[in-house]
Amino acid sequence: MKTIATRKLEETSWLAQTIADKMEVESNKNGYTARWHCLHTLKIIVNEADNPENNNIHYDRVDSKRQIVICDIPSLMKHGYDFSREGMQNKLRGLAERYKDDDGMYLVSVLTTHDLNSAVIKDLEELMYQLGRH
Repeated sequence: MKTIATRKLEETSWLAQTIADKMEVESNKNGYTARWHCLHTLKIIVNEADNPENNNIHYDRVDSKRQIVICDIPSLMKHGYDFSREGMQNKLRGLAERYKDDDGMYLVSVLTTHDLNSAVIKDLEELMYQLGRH
């Protein structure tokens, strides 16, 4: 009988670990591409959504689609200077423009004005699929 080795979960969730694996494959194959940076941003958002103490970023489910709601786009400078509030807004806008579903619909909605500072990943499963395709 063959024994299957199980990998110890190192990140906050299996989703975060899956994203980390995709990041490693991408960097080994192509270097630190735009796709790698998008995966990195998504991994940080997933880690924050997995944190039960973070009330600003959480999972939701709408019409059977798993979402991540960012009530107030934070500064996550603990991950580097690129992750200031403005940097996070730009990274989320980049995700929104780069990855759409097969019908051309946005998977990430970013709302930023003088009084709005929020975002929603509308379909996490579809975003992961599209990240794998491009």
